[in-house]
Amino acid sequence: MIAPHFNRSTSHLGNSESVFFHVSCDAKKDWNYGIFHNSRYGIFCLGKEKGKMKVELLSSGMNCPKFRKATVKSESHAINKILQWMGNIVEDSVFMN
Repeated sequence: MIAPHFNRSTSHLGNSESVFFHVSCDAKKDWNYGIFHNSRYGIFCLGKEKGKMKVELLSSGMNCPKFRKATVKSESHAINKILQWMGNIVEDSVFMN
């Protein structure tokens, strides 16, 4: 993965499990005052909705493009969608190998 900051975490609420991705197009050393929310960031959630896996953008930094909620087949497919969104910000391709 060619992303300066990419963090994966899981949450268990009720009977469901959600996966969260905290991503930033900037290296941690470049964040103003070392604060994640002062970077070109995105917080994504991957979870099941009506039996299908969906990925959606929950929060993003200023001047970051919108991200349309998408149905995905796997976690790696969701990660590629997130990396594509990041590529639109840095105007470069950051797909997984």
